Amino acid sequence: MASPLNKVRILDFSHLLPGELCSTILSDLGCQVTRVESMQPGLGKRLPPLVKGESLYYWSLHRNKKRICVDLKNQKGIEIIERMVQESDVVLENFRPGVMDRLGIGYKQLNKINEKLIYCSISGYGQSSAWSQKPGHDLNYVAEAGILSLNRRPDGPPVLPGVLISDYMAAIYGALSAVAALYEREQTGKGKHLDISMFECALSTLNILATMHLYTGLPESGFTYKADLPNYNIYECQDGRFLAVASLEPQFWETFCETIGRPDWKRTHPDGSNPTIRNEIAEIIHGKPLGQWLEIFDGTHCCVSPVHSLEEALAYLPAKERGVITHIIHPLLGQVPQMATPVSEKSMTAEADGLTADPAQETARALRKLGYSRDQIRELSQQQVIPSSQN
Repeated sequence: MASPLNKVRILDFSHLLPGELCSTILSDLGCQVTRVESMQPGLGKRLPPLVKGESLYYWSLHRNKKRICVDLKNQKGIEIIERMVQESDVVLENFRPGVMDRLGIGYKQLNKINEKLIYCSISGYGQSSAWSQKPGHDLNYVAEAGILSLNRRPDGPPVLPGVLISDYMAAIYGALSAVAALYEREQTGKGKHLDISMFECALSTLNILATMHLYTGLPESGFTYKADLPNYNIYECQDGRFLAVASLEPQFWETFCETIGRPDWKRTHPDGSNPTIRNEIAEIIHGKPLGQWLEIFDGTHCCVSPVHSLEEALAYLPAKERGVITHIIHPLLGQVPQMATPVSEKSMTAEADGLTADPAQETARALRKLGYSRDQIRELSQQQVIPSSQN
């Protein structure tokens, strides 16, 4: 069955993870995404690991997307964009506020060409913030939003998260906002400007804590799971591996106590006020290797899990049976595995139509669909408005 979004056309100017992942989510939902890339390879194409000169970072984010390379500082390049905008539903960009306006392709400028256009801007602090021109990356936003402060033990510094929280949250909120705006447009017939702040996206993950703090005035330590809570903690096994215990509910806690051989703790409320229980659990768990504990807890269903490596997580039963891995066929790299987004059809065909390592070929193909003749395309190439073919 065709996706309800398969006729939605997205023009993607993004050049960093939040925007790139946002358009990936939308492409997995069926949207037709065309990336507008610069004449010179951007940062994403240079990020390691590089295989045969191709970035796996780049190709992990750009399945099922078309590409067009255009010099946006050349008026003829802007004219190409204006023609594409006439047939587009969504423009996605993550430049610093004001950059697209100076190029002549900001929201107000493109809205005059297509009043139905939905224009999604992802930036650090939002279009109207006093800090709109302040540069930043994920680490800055999670630090400023208080997330790093939560990710620490009392006697140590904050731990850098293993994933880019504000980047991923901004991508999700951007995609969700775009889909909602498409639905709204069905009633109004008009587009709108969507303003996504990465700082606000990071801050939104603390919504429960924020309500608690704002109402009671208590500090964050009064609400977060304490590091010494015995039934919500991480314990080291004999072999240096770790076991994650989340036996919060009474029935789970009782089963956990029985399983580790301490049924006398079943009626003890594990609130963390007495560190003795946590320390004794740590000693018990440290007495056996992880594999043995997994056998012992198998079938107990008391919320105990191994701390997986990336390799183990990808081979885990829920990942295998739900088909979360898809792939593209790259002309130089061959089959490139991809992580499908959870909103996509897992059985989707992942071979990108007409994928080529030469962006000039894809650019020429896109221009022919816009009605440019071969002579016009050749002239634009000679004028370096678009790239020359590598072949």
